[in-house]
Amino acid sequence: MLRFDPNLRWMYTELPMLERYRAAARAGFQGVEVAFPYEYPARKIAGLLDENGLRLVQVLTPCDWAAGERGIAALPGREDDFRRSVETAVAYAMQVGKPMIHAMAGNVPPGTEHERCRETFLRNLDYAAALLEREGLTLILEPCCRARFADYFYSRIEQGVALIEALGRPNVKLCFDTFHVQMEEGNLTNTLKQAWPHIGHIQIGNAPGRHEPGTGEIHFPFFFAQLEALGWDRWVGCEFEPSGPTDDCLEWGAPYGIRRPA
Repeated sequence: MLRFDPNLRWMYTELPMLERYRAAARAGFQGVEVAFPYEYPARKIAGLLDENGLRLVQVLTPCDWAAGERGIAALPGREDDFRRSVETAVAYAMQVGKPMIHAMAGNVPPGTEHERCRETFLRNLDYAAALLEREGLTLILEPCCRARFADYFYSRIEQGVALIEALGRPNVKLCFDTFHVQMEEGNLTNTLKQAWPHIGHIQIGNAPGRHEPGTGEIHFPFFFAQLEALGWDRWVGCEFEPSGPTDDCLEWGAPYGIRRPA
């Protein structure tokens, strides 16, 4: 059976952040993702996870999201900042159950050659992968569609695969996000199968509104059946904005043990 985890940056936003962990557990989730948990001490988050029987599945390397940054890993001149962000993420991850760490590439600065960004990204990823490998951690890469981030470094699954193959490090994996893939290139099932050897995480969000299954053009019962047929035994992250109160938007999850609490 597929295992789902909610991204608490997107879901249960009707509650304060620290109350979202309990809400997720009450709905039947066994894991959560938290993009930037760093505002709270790791021991606090570890305690919440333990109290609610949850696993922290993924975090992002820190960046100044509020200022418009969408990662810094591919930005020339920010190498030292990126190394510090990776070190922060690794130190935190080791205290909260060793989640996967996603290194966002960032928006290409105006006038900067794409190839220069690619070279920077590969060097930074190589440094990060080596650091994570020593601690038994997995580094995640995720192309993001241009409809969401117009200037983001990469947008297609094939670009992520090419970077992973160029690095040649076994602990660098691809995140396949249905919203980004559908918005950028479509052909979900064939794209999934082509990238399958490199995929380390799955995230779901419907298109075009990035809401829960059942609200858009992606037919998720078919997609979930494909995952099960392929033997997916890892997490599926709920990377979507519920179209209403979170607990009212969980009907799709009933076959997988996810339900609206009584």
